[in-house]
Amino acid sequence: MRFNSKPGLFTGITSGMSMILLLSFIHFLFLKINPFTFPSLALSIVFGGITGFFIALLINKNQKKNRSIQESEIKFRTLIDLSLDGIYVENERGEILDCNTMGHKMFGYTREEMLQLSIRDLVPDEFAEMLPDIIPEEMATGEVYVERVNKKKDGTIFPTEINTKFINLNGDKRLIVYVRDITERKKAENELKELIASKNKLFSVIGHDLRGFYSNIVSFSDILLTESGLEKEQDQQFLSHIQQSAKQADELLQNILDWASLETNQIKFNPVLVSLSKIIAVVSQQVSNRAELKGVRIISQVPDDLSIYTDKKFLGPILRNLLANAIKYSFEKGNIYVDCQINENDTPVISVKDEGTGMNPDKLQNIFREGTAESLPGTGNEKGTGLGLKICKDFTEKLKGNIYVKSATGKGSTFYIELPQPQQTNGK
Repeated sequence: MRFNSKPGLFTGITSGMSMILLLSFIHFLFLKINPFTFPSLALSIVFGGITGFFIALLINKNQKKNRSIQESEIKFRTLIDLSLDGIYVENERGEILDCNTMGHKMFGYTREEMLQLSIRDLVPDEFAEMLPDIIPEEMATGEVYVERVNKKKDGTIFPTEINTKFINLNGDKRLIVYVRDITERKKAENELKELIASKNKLFSVIGHDLRGFYSNIVSFSDILLTESGLEKEQDQQFLSHIQQSAKQADELLQNILDWASLETNQIKFNPVLVSLSKIIAVVSQQVSNRAELKGVRIISQVPDDLSIYTDKKFLGPILRNLLANAIKYSFEKGNIYVDCQINENDTPVISVKDEGTGMNPDKLQNIFREGTAESLPGTGNEKGTGLGLKICKDFTEKLKGNIYVKSATGKGSTFYIELPQPQQTNGK
């Protein structure tokens, strides 16, 4: 037989020998027979060793059992402490008897501090006043799931998800409580609600405007086809309305397609070295008809030899919408300037500047904010949905860039696009 504990064997044999000698001594006291002869001592040692051997077996078995219990307790405690939920043991009065690591960290207390508290210390004051002195018996019937707010040591209120269950532990009723911090989940849920509300509002405005554009086309076309005796000047006026409505509808549909492609990841970012002046020339041509109607000139101040790393599929819609926006708020025969400067961080900064109506501080503050789909009418009473600037913002972010604006009422607006180059975005 092999023992894992040498001290246990030694203790057992020593104990066995001592017991035999003690019995021999008692025998001598009462019967006056000398047990301490050589044969008696030899027998004491032999029988003591045999007895000690069995005692050692019992000691070793008990030690192994204790070690097994200790190891199980360590494993169990480790698993509990690794939990992302706070786990608590409470009595019927809601006093905390034990908790895991997350249990005290979640609330900003040490474990020692937490064990001095009750459930009333972990909820807002107005809720604490409503709690009964004894946790109601109906909670003992099974698990209870609730969502409620809790209070940290520093007074911060945060949302939690709580599961509770009564158990009988060594004859005492104990409440096991699992608490999960759901701050991030609630934040994500609120963001999703805001996003859905924003998208619904956006599509509502888009649908309304599309109906308006096509209603104008149909109405003026009907007049041209059914009314006789119209003057040539009136014909031209109606045709102009039809053309404007058709172009606005076309612009809106193009923006919807661009935005849908971005939202569904149908276009991938693939930056290459491109001539910025050529991209500006292409985009300027796309909006030239609209500019000509107001006599607005688009002036590019970008050098022909300036090349940047970017993706035309993303930069094109940004510039097209910024130019369309600048034309919309420009006065007749105004100028729009497109430029690009390299800032102190060696980052190209493209600017689109108009000499139009400009914006007041309130409008400027909310210009890129999610959910503000409506836009003000242009100087020629042009309508818009605000989708163009949303596309500019979303596409700029895909380019890992930054977009911002400077403006003043009556002094025009300048939109800026910072486009970090690959060596900057890679941290080289």
